[in-house]
Amino acid sequence: MDSLLVRLVNGTDFTNAEQKIAHYIVKNHALALKDTASELGNASKTSGAAVIRFAKKLGYSGWPDLKLDLATETANVDISDMSEIEKGESVSAIFGKIGTRFKMIPDVIQQRNSVATIETVIGKFEKAEHIFVYGITASSLVAQDLQQKFTRIGLSVIFNPDFHQMVTTLQALAKPNDVSIAISESGQTPEILLFQKISQELGMMTVSLTSTGESDLAQRSDYNLTSFSQNFSSVRFASTTGLISQLYLVDVLFYGYLSQNFDLGIEHVLETRQRVDRELRGL
Repeated sequence: MDSLLVRLVNGTDFTNAEQKIAHYIVKNHALALKDTASELGNASKTSGAAVIRFAKKLGYSGWPDLKLDLATETANVDISDMSEIEKGESVSAIFGKIGTRFKMIPDVIQQRNSVATIETVIGKFEKAEHIFVYGITASSLVAQDLQQKFTRIGLSVIFNPDFHQMVTTLQALAKPNDVSIAISESGQTPEILLFQKISQELGMMTVSLTSTGESDLAQRSDYNLTSFSQNFSSVRFASTTGLISQLYLVDVLFYGYLSQNFDLGIEHVLETRQRVDRELRGL
């Protein structure tokens, strides 16, 4: 389960009243720690009863129990850095806000993804003749990174940014033991869902990389890897957080695979490096 701070800033299922309470806590955590449920309700323009219901929804016995967790988690983190960028924000404040999110990525990724799932996906990579990976817009950068890393150590990884060409290649080359990786932060991108559907029809094992296990993409996958994103009402620099967390997950997969296939992987890396160096010297 995600930490309290992550749940407060990333509550996609919060009601309007719950969003007000969460926003107030994030913006005024020092004051919130001193408040009773009734006082917090007044300050957040909700009610004491709403605060208590909110605490219970997050798994606590009540507001005092939630405050204990809040006090512990904010001891070493400036929770105000979790709030949205505002008009006139200083560069120093922006450094703090973006830096805080990036620092949270390793812990969140480890909390959201089981070692068993990652090891299973790595095992499927070892048996696959081809790995097909697809993402669009920012997720295409993650797809390219995965392709570049695994191709360099000898795996056949196929990615094409053109959807029609990608589907054509998928139809022509895919075999039942191959792996299909669909990348979408929202898990609702139509092209990605269609890519996954075609992969399943071809009998491939499907892996999704998305920010929520409740998305259509995740629910329809054989295995889901969950990244970290943050929902804001206006400024979406949170998309950068999602992108970095997806790249982090790719690194976990890559180094996990490399550690199990180390000698052959390093041999491929050295061969490609020597080839590039040798050819470039001739230019």
